[in-house]
Order: sequence, then C-alpha cells, then structure tokens
Amino acid sequence: MLSRVLEIYDENRYLSLNRGFIDVHCGNELLGSVPLDDIGVLLLSAQGATVSKHVLNALSDQGSITILCGKNYLPQSIVYPVANHYLFAKVVKTQINASVPFNKKIWKQIISQKIRNQALVLDLCGKTGQAQYLYKLAGTVKSGDTDNKEGYAAKLYWKELFGADFVRDRKAGGINSLLNYGYAIVRAAMARAICSSGLLPALGIHHRNNLNQFCLVDDMFECYRPMVDYKVYLLTQGSQLEVTPTVKKELAEILWIKVSTSNGYSPVFQSMHYMANSYVKALDSGEPLIEIPLWVVTEHEEFYS
Repeated sequence: MLSRVLEIYDENRYLSLNRGFIDVHCGNELLGSVPLDDIGVLLLSAQGATVSKHVLNALSDQGSITILCGKNYLPQSIVYPVANHYLFAKVVKTQINASVPFNKKIWKQIISQKIRNQALVLDLCGKTGQAQYLYKLAGTVKSGDTDNKEGYAAKLYWKELFGADFVRDRKAGGINSLLNYGYAIVRAAMARAICSSGLLPALGIHHRNNLNQFCLVDDMFECYRPMVDYKVYLLTQGSQLEVTPTVKKELAEILWIKVSTSNGYSPVFQSMHYMANSYVKALDSGEPLIEIPLWVVTEHEEFYS
C-alpha cells in the first residue's frame, strides 16, 4: 500500500480522472498523470484548483483523504470516506459504548509516548539534560493525564527546541507554517488509517470539541507530532523558514520514517493502520491497550533509515 501525497499548489489547475490515473491540466495542456492507487492524500493548497466530484468519489472509494488548505497551510476542510469498512456499524457502537476509564487509560499510553518522543527530539538536538527530564516525566503520566503532564512538557519542549521567544501559533508564519504543513500531511494519513479501520473520526478518546469532526484523529496523531517537529528543526538549522516545494517534499517524506511495530520496522503511514486496528481490537475486547509504534532514532542520519 502506497501513501503518496499529491499536492496542487499552482493556481488554475484542473484535475480529472482517466483510466485509473488522475490527470493534472492547466488549460488545455496536460501537465502530468498520477496513478490513483498511489495516492493516499490529495492536498489542495492552491486557491484556484478545480476538482471534479468524479475525482473526489474515486479517491474516497479507495480510502484516500482530500485536504483543502487555507492560509499558512491550515486545513480548512477534509473530505474523507464514510462507512468504507464492512464492520462499520459494529465498530462505531463499540466506540460509543467505550467507558471513560477505558479511554483514560488509552490516553495515558498516547501521552506517555508523545512525551518520550519529545524527549528523543531534544536528545537528537543535543539538549540531553532536558531530554532526560522529559523521559522521567513520561513515566509519571496518570490515567487521563489528569495533572496535565502533556502541557507541562510542551512548555519546556518548545522553549528548548526553538528558543525562548518561540510561540506555537497556528496562524503565524515561519517555523509555525512549516509545522502546520507537516502536521497537515501526517494528520491526513492518520485520518485515512482511522477511516479504513471502520472507526468514526469524530468520536475521540480525549478530545471532545463539538466543532471538530476529527477528534479521534487528533488523539492518535499526538505521538507522531514530534517527528514533524524534529524535521522542522533540521530544516530551520539550514535556514529554511519558508514552505517551498523542496521543503514540502522533505516534510511529506516523514510518512516514510521507519518505526518499530509488532510487524517489524514499518513506515509511519503503515504503523498508523496498526495503531488504529489495535484500538478497534481493544474496544472489542475491553482491554485498554493499543499498539503505539516505537520511534528509535539514535543519530541524525538515521532519520529516514
């Protein structure tokens, strides 16, 4: 299963479906064709792109996600497949019936691993003292993270990673726009994995925002965020502060980072399917334990090993 990201960022482009390929046109000129089966995410960052309903339905049929971006690469809306799993109704019922204590124990696992991954990022950046502190902090997360170790870790983490003056602001440019783009790519891959597992993305484990149709996606996506953060850190070390085509390509490659799973080392996008499927099994069995991939990078040059 491939998970290629097709982004349309130039204006006045038109997409059409042609014998299993998506053709990209500018006026009467055919600019290129991409196999439909290769596409995991269609990202529309151009404001003047035109996509037919035929293309959107074809992407949804194979479980692909379409993202429409606004300013600074913030997702404005997402088109995702509905009920494309043969046990959709059964899985959704188990989601609805999941108890609060059950979900709190799942959330503890996710946040503990997120903080460990943040510690790994600091370790890779040479900030070993604070990294060791976060490693220890990860082991103190309680069920439901009732004392907000996640927030405490974040304050220390952002300051160490990008400096004391950095503020995570989704509407800002520079580093924040790079983070927005990377998160949008990885979040979309997580949404695809969740939908293909028969889960309803609006029913979260921890997030409960009535205006967010992707609460579960944002829950499970948390432990992958530090991978984006680290890649953005490396880009900024090379004075890359704008979301250029080259930067976009590098951020999209995060989906191919190898992580340790129960099936050996797998790319990030594949590990997301294992994680989503493990949540389905946990809901069915009542045992609050899911598979969270282990990021085991030890050297900068092994980031994409």
